[in-house]
Amino acid sequence: MKLEDIMSKVAESKKLVFGIKAIISASQHFFWENVTPFQDVIEGPGSSARAVEILKLNKCKKALIVTDKVLVSLGVLKTMTDAMDAAGFPYAIFDGVEPNPTIENIDAAYALYKKEGCDCAVAVGGGSSIDCAKIALCNAARPNLTAEKLGRAMGYFPVTFAGKGKNVPFLMAIPTTAGTGSESTVAAVMSNVRTDQKITVSDTAMRPKAVILDAALAAGLPPKATAETALDAFCHCLEGYINKSHNPRADEYAIRGMRLVKENIDAAYADGKNLQARQALCQAAYFGGQTLNFEFTGYVHPFCHKLGAKYHLVHGRAIGSVLPIILEAYGPLVEKRLARAGVLIGISDPNASETEQAKQIIEWIREYCRKFGIPEFIPEIKDEHFDEIADSIMLEMIIYPTYAVYDREEIFALLRKIRGDK
Repeated sequence: MKLEDIMSKVAESKKLVFGIKAIISASQHFFWENVTPFQDVIEGPGSSARAVEILKLNKCKKALIVTDKVLVSLGVLKTMTDAMDAAGFPYAIFDGVEPNPTIENIDAAYALYKKEGCDCAVAVGGGSSIDCAKIALCNAARPNLTAEKLGRAMGYFPVTFAGKGKNVPFLMAIPTTAGTGSESTVAAVMSNVRTDQKITVSDTAMRPKAVILDAALAAGLPPKATAETALDAFCHCLEGYINKSHNPRADEYAIRGMRLVKENIDAAYADGKNLQARQALCQAAYFGGQTLNFEFTGYVHPFCHKLGAKYHLVHGRAIGSVLPIILEAYGPLVEKRLARAGVLIGISDPNASETEQAKQIIEWIREYCRKFGIPEFIPEIKDEHFDEIADSIMLEMIIYPTYAVYDREEIFALLRKIRGDK
């Protein structure tokens, strides 16, 4: 029997999946506390000018800047590259990153890295640029493999460890959006356009060794994108907080991140040049990534990964439709934690019952989406894709320590709700 068939059978068995989740939940806190590498984090508007200082401090000789054409055309890199030019520090620019970076993007970035003789990389952009750089540098550590092989564990399972961590070159991440938190996580996602799949690569060594949170770089982010990316950060924090493997360290990150989104999204949406609000959202996204490192995601992201890849949806837009429905489906399994989160971040009434407090935070998310124009449903979902979507979700969910495990028919029912069926 092929490994692919074995994994599919495992995914179909609630009993086996619950067992795997229990093992992961029991070991996760110790593992991430002791294995996740620390980062140097620099914060503040204009701080991207210090990138060259950090590169030289870490004995780097030539950097590959991984970004996209829009950011180059807008001059977002100029503060950083001007400082590099003044210091005589050489660099090459790969600006071919697409939204939801493809295997081809990553292969091209790695090819330029080799051609230019680079020994480090600086990712400037949203999660797409950062994820592209992460996997490209893992490829530099394992040049005998392709990006696709790094991401599929021989093509069968959607999460793997890239390995050879000590050989992964120095990576600095400079996010220009405040959502994915990829600058702080040990994972990256790439898209296989041939199969409409998003593939996760995980390795503690791919975590960027330095991060610069420069709110000035996000000042031009459009209001809608600001709201969508901030919701992604909020979702990372909330999904981790209500997971089975929650722990005090990550709970602190989660609550702080959600509170920062709640308190600053209106100001950042109304005025993109409000650098105080922008900086707060940068911190929220970073805390969301930290939460994922220690507590993982739940069902929301596997749904959004597949639906986003299949129907070419912006990630934050998909989250707006999926998150409230999944939270309602969890019901009593997460009610206590959901209620607690709602009170701690100032959304839920501290004098209400836990059931009412949980409902209040779900309603706040729906109101957020209405306020910022994020659709309530995803009508693009087609019946003939149900099995393909369910297969992807069930495989990805095997390792995430949720209290719930859904079978194929339960996923179908959730897809109908997400589509907006009456």
